[in-house]
Amino acid sequence: MLEPVRGPELIGLLERSFAATSAVLKAVPPQRRDDPTPCEGWTVGQLGGHLVGGATYFGRSAAGMAPDLPTEEPRSLGDDTTAAFREAVEFNLAAFRRPGVLDADHGFVFGPTPGWVIASISLSEVLLHGWDLARALDLPYSPDDGAVDAVLRFQMQGSEDQLRAEGMFAPAEQAPPNATPLQELVAFTGRLP
Repeated sequence: MLEPVRGPELIGLLERSFAATSAVLKAVPPQRRDDPTPCEGWTVGQLGGHLVGGATYFGRSAAGMAPDLPTEEPRSLGDDTTAAFREAVEFNLAAFRRPGVLDADHGFVFGPTPGWVIASISLSEVLLHGWDLARALDLPYSPDDGAVDAVLRFQMQGSEDQLRAEGMFAPAEQAPPNATPLQELVAFTGRLP
């Protein structure tokens, strides 16, 4: 099994993944915010709100601020989603760019957690939910190949049974023959590629 990415290259992968997902968010037509997504029970608008909340939460963890885990369903941010996402991304990246942050432990939902793990979860969230939004709206989505590889490495290092038992992912789907790495990743996470 390949080792997960742990070093400063994670920051560049985050930057490129945030940019790819931001392009999808900018293309969301207002009349489609209530459309369903591959994330069961979440609309396009709610998923946009979740992306903003996630980027902020992971950034707060990396910045040493006491992050409050959202306790309610994600809310749609409406017309403010793109601007709110941009602000959350800037905050997130500034927190992860600080010297030593990837190697240090930070407060997180699981307890003290290395910064590289939090950055990898942030990367997974933005990349996979970018795909979810694009899929829901039939929009193009071209995440960075290195980011897809990093997320695959990170997600496959843990206990697959635990990920599925905790509701992080649905049961794995079958990737098509000659699947791209992105198709393999979305199938592994229980999404239909």
